[in-house]
This record gives sequence, structure tokens and C-alpha cells, in this order.
Amino acid sequence: MPTPAEQLSGVTLNGGWVVGKLIPRIAGHTGGYFSSSYHVIDGTGKPAFLKAMDYTRALSSPDPAAALNAMTNAYLFERNILQECAEKKMSRIVRAIEAGKVILNGTDPVEYLIFELASGDIRTYLDAIATFDLKWTLSCLHNIFVGIQQLNSARIAHQDLKPSNVLTFASEGEKIADLGRAWHSLESSPHDHINCAGDKAYAPPELLYGYPPADENERRYGADFYLLGSMVLFLFTGMRATTFLMNDLDPSHYPTNWHGSYQDVLPYLEHAFSENLVTLNGSFADKNLGKEIVSVIGQMCHPNIALRGDMAHKAIHGSRFGLQRFISLFDRLRLQAALGRMKYP
Repeated sequence: MPTPAEQLSGVTLNGGWVVGKLIPRIAGHTGGYFSSSYHVIDGTGKPAFLKAMDYTRALSSPDPAAALNAMTNAYLFERNILQECAEKKMSRIVRAIEAGKVILNGTDPVEYLIFELASGDIRTYLDAIATFDLKWTLSCLHNIFVGIQQLNSARIAHQDLKPSNVLTFASEGEKIADLGRAWHSLESSPHDHINCAGDKAYAPPELLYGYPPADENERRYGADFYLLGSMVLFLFTGMRATTFLMNDLDPSHYPTNWHGSYQDVLPYLEHAFSENLVTLNGSFADKNLGKEIVSVIGQMCHPNIALRGDMAHKAIHGSRFGLQRFISLFDRLRLQAALGRMKYP
């Protein structure tokens, strides 16, 4: 039976937005399991995207009232953080146009967020093109890194960066979406206590092995760094960082099989990571490009979080988690690619 969030087609919302057909979830794409998606259009014909909160799963919880309260708080947290992003003019974060609530059947409340309409996410874009586009890849990474820098500069960590959460816009390029699992240093959220707030398929190893850093900044920004490095890997190889890390690792050392401490398994992870970086480097025909990309991945995805980050930035600013040098690098590389000075593969 459809949930209330799946019954909005044809409903007129505040501001004159008319809800279109429910957008089906794409097989193999992660994200959106706790919400329903629609295209909407306003009275002027302007299209947008609607995300409706699905609160019905709270009813199957052992404590429905507590679960419903947690989901409501999560919605309010995301709404507030999106409003802050808009106020601070974060150009690489998807803009929320409106937030509201509609009552269906006189009893069923459905809260929603309306966003600027994208062409799709980057996985959809890649599925549609026939050949690898180095210029687009480097420009896309530049935009993604700028988006995370904008969030981090406001003391916000995304924590759930993955291909389905990077949207493409025909005139503006790529923007980061879905802040529902973000962390804000100045505002608590219902998922702050969760060991792995984002998608476990993309999570950094310290969280997969149940070893979150005690330092909050290291834990949150360290995760964003790892997820950024994972995006670099994905766009160049189609592989996420966790898959890359586990390649050639003995199954006994997988997170699901390991029963010792993280410190004891870490040498095996570091060895596998180092070996896989060497293999990756050898796959680049353009050795200069390979050196740069492998260096970025090595700094951003290191399984030892104490060695993850920009050490040169730490020497000057006291923090390993500065992104400006990487942003400048991708800006330079995309210009070189546009001039035809490098190629891949």
C-alpha cells in the first residue's frame, strides 16, 4: 500500500506548486530510501524537485513516538542547514527553494523540501555518455571540492558524499545535495550518535571497523576527506575507495570478519592501500596526471586517519583538513586538459 509520501501526485502545495508523478528509484543507485521524490511546477511554469519525508517507517518501530520525533528532528535539521547554506550563498550546494507541510486525507502529515531542478546526478550523466571526458571529470571534481570546502568553512561536514548526492546542472555544473546526514558543530542532530552517519558502502575504514576518532573535528572532516578521495577514484576508475582499499586484502581482515582492534588490522590495510596505489599509478598513460591523481587519493583516503589530509596545510594552519590546495590543483589540471596537454586513460 502506498505511503502518504507516495500519494502526492496532483496535490497543490503552498506557493502554487503542483506535484507531478512520483519519480521511481533507479535500480543500483543508493540514496532516497526514507523519502519520496517528485517533479513539481509552479504557477509560472517553473519546474523544481520535491523531496517528501516518509514517516511511516516510524510506525514499525518498537517506540513509534520516539521514532517519529527523531525523524521530525532530522527533517528540521536538514531544513535549517539548507537555509544556512542559502544565506551564506554556497554556490556549490543545491539550493532549497521552499519547505512546507501538507495534510493528506485530513490526517496524514507529509513534510517536504523543494529544490532547484537538476538534470540528474553524476552517475546518470556517466551512464549517458559513451567515452571518458577528462576535462569534464576534472571540472566536476573541482566543483565537488569547492562544495565541501564551502560546507567545512561553515563548520559543517557532509558525511554522505557519493555519486547520487552530486547533481548536474546544465548551466552551472555540479552541486552537492542531500545534507540529511550532515554534522554541524553548532547544532545537534538525531544522527550525531550514530557510528557511521552516512552510507556504509562509502564509509571510511575507521568507522567500518568501529573505531571513530575521539576528536570530533578529526572524525567529521576526516570522513569528508575520505569521501572526496572516493569521488576521485570513482570518476577515474568507477570504483569507490572502500572497494579499492579491500582489493587483495585477505578476507579475514575485512570489517565483517575482523574481531581484533583497529590498530592491529591497520598495518594490513596500509599495505594493501600502498600496493593498490602503485597499481593505479601504472594505469595512467600520462605519468604527470597519474602522479597528481594518485597523490590526491593517497592523502585523502589513507586508512590511518592520522596520516590522512594535507600535511603542508597543517604545517601552516594547524589543521590537516584544508582543501584549497586540492581545489587549485584541479583548477590547474582542468585548464591543462582543456588545452589538450594531458589525456586519460
